[in-house]
Amino acid sequence: RAGTAGGNLTIWAQYEADCAARGEIPWQSLEIPKRPPMLMNFGKVKCFLFDSLTAVSLRAGPPPSTSSEQMKKELAEVYSYTKNPKRENIAKVHFWADGIATSTPPGHWNDIASADFIKKNFSEVRWARNLALLNMAEFDAAVVTWDTKMFYFNPRPSQLDPRIKTLTGEPNFPSYISGHSTFSGAAATILGHIIPERKAAYEAMAMEAALSRLYGGIHYRADCEVGLTVGKNIGNYAIQRATTD
Repeated sequence: RAGTAGGNLTIWAQYEADCAARGEIPWQSLEIPKRPPMLMNFGKVKCFLFDSLTAVSLRAGPPPSTSSEQMKKELAEVYSYTKNPKRENIAKVHFWADGIATSTPPGHWNDIASADFIKKNFSEVRWARNLALLNMAEFDAAVVTWDTKMFYFNPRPSQLDPRIKTLTGEPNFPSYISGHSTFSGAAATILGHIIPERKAAYEAMAMEAALSRLYGGIHYRADCEVGLTVGKNIGNYAIQRATTD
């Protein structure tokens, strides 16, 4: 179903209407002119590690309501990080940005993995096997993330509070959950299985990658924390696959 992942204007309108029907503020493109959300139907693409029903079951629960006190609290936190950004946080934002014209978050984790695989002197067969496990997890993380994003159609922080100026680009798709966080949670989980002595280091990197999106004004805390959890769940399916070969 990758051929229809781009969606169309009718599907876009339906996602927006469904969100409004739940009493929430729908995501809006902040680009001029407005553009459809990127790959809006990617959440329906077939996964590698599990079937489509399992993919839907991995969808996160709802984010804080756009009218709730929790959302106001999380929005204020985002603004506080972007109003007076700390130098060390800016460095983390840019290190993990992985935007257009880069290898993107999955590619970044492939780089991290490759640097460690070299030190292990893995055979070519084991390299292929390990990279397959990592990238199946990353692909499936993308599918589940996009399913969640479009289902809830949650607005970005800068839509709800125009004072928020992101420290890197503004992605043109809904906020919840954070793709960076989900990719990182999945990668850290399967890599921690492949190289157990590096498990804590991978988890620390995943946490930093997730929080970098909060520091950069791109995501709320819930997006990042829940994304990490969903990513870990997906990574565990990759571990299950790893134990069968």
